[in-house]
Amino acid sequence: MSLTEKLYLKYYQYELTTALYMLEPWEKACFNSIVLIGFSLALYTAVIYIPEYATSTFTKLSAFY
Repeated sequence: MSLTEKLYLKYYQYELTTALYMLEPWEKACFNSIVLIGFSLALYTAVIYIPEYATSTFTKLSAFY
């Protein structure tokens, strides 16, 4: 199975799981853009704030030991 076939299969599974196969193309585009924006905001938040949070947590924990 080639990479293209695997990616197509994953996208097909995504459409079936989220019931996107019933929507029109413009509705799919709206939904996918909302999902992409949400995912990118979550990734941005993780990259920006998790290192700072982890550092402060480890600093507080090291004060106890």
